Amino acid sequence: MAKYWIMPHDMDKITAYNAHLASQLELYKNYDVEMPDVHLHYDNTKTLNSGAIIVNEMRFVVSMPQENGFVVKRDWSAPDEIDPVLKAWGNYDDVDMFRNRDDTFIAWFDRAFLQVAGHGHKAEVKCTLRMRCFAPRRSKRFAPKITMYQSARDRFERDREVAMKPARAFSMMFPELEHKQVIELTDMYLNRFAKRELFIREGTDAKDFVKAYSWTQAPTDNINTTYQRKSSASSCMRYDFDHLPVHPVTAYASGDFKMLWTEDQDGKIASRCVVRVMPDGQYRGAPIYGVSEQAIDMLEHHILSTPNGEYGSDSAWCNARLLRQPTSDDPDAFYAPYLDLEPRRLTDDGQYLIIDDCGDIDASGYTGILNDHSCYCESCNTGLSEDETYFSEYTEMHYCNDCYYDEHFYCEYADADYHVDQSYMVYIPYGNRNGYTEERVSDWAVEYGDYFMYCDNDDEYWHTDLAYYCEHEDCYISQRGIDAGTYFISDWDGEVYPDDQLATTDTGDTVSIQEAKDDNFEYDETNNIWNKKEEED
Repeated sequence: MAKYWIMPHDMDKITAYNAHLASQLELYKNYDVEMPDVHLHYDNTKTLNSGAIIVNEMRFVVSMPQENGFVVKRDWSAPDEIDPVLKAWGNYDDVDMFRNRDDTFIAWFDRAFLQVAGHGHKAEVKCTLRMRCFAPRRSKRFAPKITMYQSARDRFERDREVAMKPARAFSMMFPELEHKQVIELTDMYLNRFAKRELFIREGTDAKDFVKAYSWTQAPTDNINTTYQRKSSASSCMRYDFDHLPVHPVTAYASGDFKMLWTEDQDGKIASRCVVRVMPDGQYRGAPIYGVSEQAIDMLEHHILSTPNGEYGSDSAWCNARLLRQPTSDDPDAFYAPYLDLEPRRLTDDGQYLIIDDCGDIDASGYTGILNDHSCYCESCNTGLSEDETYFSEYTEMHYCNDCYYDEHFYCEYADADYHVDQSYMVYIPYGNRNGYTEERVSDWAVEYGDYFMYCDNDDEYWHTDLAYYCEHEDCYISQRGIDAGTYFISDWDGEVYPDDQLATTDTGDTVSIQEAKDDNFEYDETNNIWNKKEEED
């Protein structure tokens, strides 16, 4: 339980609350709070509801102290913490592991730290917990700086974040790193996350549309997606469509549309947007797809800088033309893309496909072939409507619901579907405090996420809440090892030890043999108990 103090600062309010208490108090003096009643909020912050204080040998219960004239103070220290960085940071009982997380940065850092410092170095420190406390994330205002909380007081009391240079941030979180390791880590960070040099491209040829859609994508960051601003990773048309004679997006090369995109210095695609070009030169764009906020912003600015330019507005493409590209098997089916704007209907006038509210052709499919909106599960060959179809990026096949989830599953840690070949069976908390159950999760959650540890004692992956670092053997031990008694947690230092290091003291404590020896205990073979040696006068 955290320690609290209250300090009287408004005697008028205190007198109105309790006149007798007010007469005993000394203004601006700190009073220790006993038996604090604390309210836990949804965001894991806490408020002192009430507590008892001793004034002139009299006990008073103070309710709602902040409303009744007191200032509430909290001790943010962590006196029992052995990790020096966490001890300096302060009490982390209130840390919410999911709040203010920059998952892209965290996943990158986990890999980069291992590359720079190695597994042994990571095991020596509470790496995961430090990251949860400091909550580092890429600064949006001061890129490429890193924004984080420097202390528990800053995070929970002041809500104050600081943007600092990457090298300083890494050194603060991991002072164990050598200077050259910090520099290496900083260089890797800047290469990955520093503002990229991007170039805007335009074109109206079929090859331009194919390039913007299907060429190699630049590295993807987290994006605050909206209807108008979308992640390139979610685009259903961003594939090669090599199984078709033409790419579906070539249908845009009718003369009514232009392809806008950005490239990085390596020629990788960073963002794209199809725009309809009106006779007066106005751009009417579809939603913008991109790998970063920067890339999307560039195209947004480019479109809006044209006279009356707009994007992401339904009906903006009404009556626009697409190339009529019939398939060889079915003259009533056409190679054409999914339309990002309403209406998603097409009329065949014999020369072009016209975007039309009343069209007979459904343009909401993403197979690359549009017809009378019938399609098939490629596993069981069941006929489906387009909104009943599930596409797998792993197999590049279309499925019905049953066939899809026969081979795929939802991973809550990655917040995405994965094929079973992209998974691990792991153990997660379940039921009581140390209970657990087996669950399938994505390979991302295990390899790049911040959730699971490999435990040597049973050659399995366990949730970090159920994995314990054993310094004696330099490895992680699962909860199963603790439950089976092959390992134990010392009552004194809280560390994990193998069972051959167990010592039971005459006070009933379970500790390591070395701890018992260091504290002047000796072993009694008659009852298998370690007794405290009597000190000579």
